[in-house]
This record gives sequence, structure tokens and C-alpha cells, in this order.
Amino acid sequence: MKIFDTELKPKMPVRSGVIIRGIKRMGKAWEKLAVHNGHVDWSNGMPTIVVELAKAAGGMDYSGFAFGYTISGAVVTVNSGKVRYGTRAAVTAAGGGFTISANNTWVFVAYTYGGTATITSSTSEPVDTEEVHNHALLLVSFADGAASVAAGNIKHLGDIFLPGAFA
Repeated sequence: MKIFDTELKPKMPVRSGVIIRGIKRMGKAWEKLAVHNGHVDWSNGMPTIVVELAKAAGGMDYSGFAFGYTISGAVVTVNSGKVRYGTRAAVTAAGGGFTISANNTWVFVAYTYGGTATITSSTSEPVDTEEVHNHALLLVSFADGAASVAAGNIKHLGDIFLPGAFA
């Protein structure tokens, strides 16, 4: 849907039908505004988009994504996902649980080019080699016996796509 039927021009009169219809459309768009997993709060006559978290204490629910995760105490469970490298057949990395015992633990996919993919963890940041692509998924914090992942430490969700014209 377009707001204005035609392009606005300098010095176009405000009472022009094009402008009036456009303003009405904008009003209707604001009145009908909807937010997926949230709502619009019209306090003080101004719209505020409010995103409702899937879990009040833990934030967004990432458990439905490929390479998504859940946390229970010190255990981070990561879903399976696929690594897609160029034109090669996709390789599935099986999901699994990791008991976190150190702060700043990386959870990542280790993909051997043209071979296997596994989800693993390390307290060292994953670095690629000539044979293995190490794709970071999460940087997990650990305190008082519990693991957590801040929103900025989610490094990847969904299947991994690696370009490769000659794969």
C-alpha cells in the first residue's frame, strides 16, 4: 500500500486531495498498527511499541530455532542444525547439552570442510583452521552455579550457510 497516490511536489497545497488521502492512510495505519508478540501502548497520545517477552525471566524463547538453545541451571542444551556449504549436501550437527562450569564459555559448531559437523564448547574463542570452520553460536556466562546468555552474546541462530562456488 502506498501512502500517497502520486509523488509530492514542492509548494503543493496542503488541501490537495493527494495529501488529504495520504494523511488519512497514515492515520489508519497507526490505528491498525499491530505488533507480533507485543502490543502498541497509546499512553499520552503517543504510540509505543511494546514487545512482550516469551519468558518473563529469561527473555526471548530461542528453543524453536535450528541451533537454538535452552538453559536449565548450568546446562545449556543446543538444538541440532545444518551446515550448508556451497552446492554440497547439507550436514547435520546433532544437538546436545553442555554443563557450563566457567564464565565466558563458547558454544560453537566445528565443521570439517566437506565432512562432519559437531556442536562443542570451549573457554577459548573458536578460530578457523584450514580444515575446520568453527562457527560461534553462543558466549555463555556462568555465575553462582547458573549459566546465562545475554542477548548480545547470541552469535548465531538458524542453519549455517557457507558460500562456496567450488565446494
